Amino acid sequence: MDSMTRTNLRKNLFKTIDKVNKDNTPLEITINSNEGTNEGVVMLSKREYERMQEELYLRETGTLDYVFDLMDNSSEDDFEEL
Repeated sequence: MDSMTRTNLRKNLFKTIDKVNKDNTPLEITINSNEGTNEGVVMLSKREYERMQEELYLRETGTLDYVFDLMDNSSEDDFEEL
């Protein structure tokens, strides 16, 4: 994941937002705290955020595990040609 300081984000805000959205890749915004740790935020495209929310829902409801189980235990007889 790429990272950027708050100062550089401020200088290139519109360009950065367009890039994150276009490339659909997250961007870490670093914030150095007084304790020396890197406190920060991550900027995501809406598309990536929605994908993560959908995956979380499928995991929480057990649907994803069910689908993976079906895929792992499928055989040629489970499908018919159309």
